[in-house]
Amino acid sequence: MNGKIHVAIIDDGVNAGFLNTQLLYNVEIAHGDVEDGRTLNHGTLCAAIVQTYFPDAIISSVKIMNHRKGNAAQLCAALDWCVKHGVQVANISLGSINYRDRGMLREAVNNAAMAGLIMVCAAQNGGLLTYPASFANVIGVRCDHSGILTAGQYTYDAEKAFSSGIDFTAFAKHELIGAAGEAVQCPNSNSYATPFVTAQVCKVLQKSKRVPSIEKLKHILHKYSYHPLQDTIIPVMRYGHPDWIRRAYVFIEDCAISSKAPYYFQTQCEAQLPGDKIAAIFEQAILREREQQDTALEGGQRVYGLTDTIVLLGEMEPVSLQEVEQLASRYGKNVVYISKNQRHIPALNFSSCYLRWWQQEGGLFMTREKAIAIEDSRIPLICIYYDKGIDIIYFLHELRGEFARDGYQSWIAVDQSAAVLHDMEYTLPSNASNGLQELLYNAGTMAYNAYTDIAILCVEATNITHCTKERVLLDVDIELSILVKAETERIYISIRTEQGYLKEGVLSNLNVGDIGGIYTYLEQLLVD
Repeated sequence: MNGKIHVAIIDDGVNAGFLNTQLLYNVEIAHGDVEDGRTLNHGTLCAAIVQTYFPDAIISSVKIMNHRKGNAAQLCAALDWCVKHGVQVANISLGSINYRDRGMLREAVNNAAMAGLIMVCAAQNGGLLTYPASFANVIGVRCDHSGILTAGQYTYDAEKAFSSGIDFTAFAKHELIGAAGEAVQCPNSNSYATPFVTAQVCKVLQKSKRVPSIEKLKHILHKYSYHPLQDTIIPVMRYGHPDWIRRAYVFIEDCAISSKAPYYFQTQCEAQLPGDKIAAIFEQAILREREQQDTALEGGQRVYGLTDTIVLLGEMEPVSLQEVEQLASRYGKNVVYISKNQRHIPALNFSSCYLRWWQQEGGLFMTREKAIAIEDSRIPLICIYYDKGIDIIYFLHELRGEFARDGYQSWIAVDQSAAVLHDMEYTLPSNASNGLQELLYNAGTMAYNAYTDIAILCVEATNITHCTKERVLLDVDIELSILVKAETERIYISIRTEQGYLKEGVLSNLNVGDIGGIYTYLEQLLVD
């Protein structure tokens, strides 16, 4: 590639006087006070760190904050600007911890990534989930608090990358020299670890013949990182949540049951068919999309909305999975495999293509030492038990919408791996009351880290020891049972708090009106 790499500092502005350089672009999405050209504000220090470790950077400033305040809409606009103006790498030493911003930022990040923009993003210094740093399509960075790393070093942490989405830990206390010879030392902050990793990304791009995928880029960065445990094996990237999907083919094995809740992403097509037919139908769909793409390009049109992922729902024969894997590798598509009882380990050549293969594994889990009790998080918790014949994901989708309409943002975990397709968390099933209690602690921690208003943990009733009023769970505000009466096939609803049963009822089905009525009662209990 060209020796110069175009880097945008998305921040509170860059004062070129300290850098002794010209900015290629100096744009303001957030307008505010005019700096004097010498102020060492946040964006200026970030730009100086990039320049110190990668002098060949062409710097542009995209100002979206005043006095360290901005919003998600401004960040989305900044990413769009970067794509339209040929930026190769965006340094984003900021982010949102507001769960409400997640959907908007995820869409903007995935669109920018599809367009080829590489985003290097800082985690929040308090350890809360940060958007966009926690997304799969960016490189998430935190600073080193251990004291192991020295100037010029960074490392990859597979466990943290899986649990929080933050890929790299880097040295942050850089010593900078300004244009007039003034010396500045940066504090140990995620904000200043991030531009150092941005500089390392630029070095990789400078040596590459073409822009690598974000997966390949992370592997290359890991290869040149500092390894305190002398780990020389490049890890296969694992993600707790497949949040990269923009557009997908969804194939449902004909015996599988899917939810009528909408996916969080767009679908190119959705089909229910026998498992042994999926590979052939998948290839036909890919070839049709390629023909449409070629036709659009011949007509001078830009191509938008290309499919990036194939989603498989249901149990599939190993041979069929291998066929899908080979096709996905050939055509450059990620795979999400949602199966209740089956796992598939993709071949090494699939991983070497730097594509993503996601299926359920640990999900929502952490050691008790790391967990925060729900009472400490001060987030209301609803625990829901349901019968497997109920479309619980649709119920939760509608319930979340009811909370959102009243201004509450709900974090939801459910023991169905398909939940990740609907913007919910997947948690392992619990088969005992103490296992359920452990899930509650994990839910408290995850909800706290997500900085949400309310936590909902949902488990199938047959996966817990019993659902009776005698059983008392610690730290649960409301328990809601949604069970089917076998003799009438009607739905039995029970709502209770620590004080005992408060409401019971029977419904013929769970339509929007019924779910709205349940929400109204839950909201009254939480507010009172």
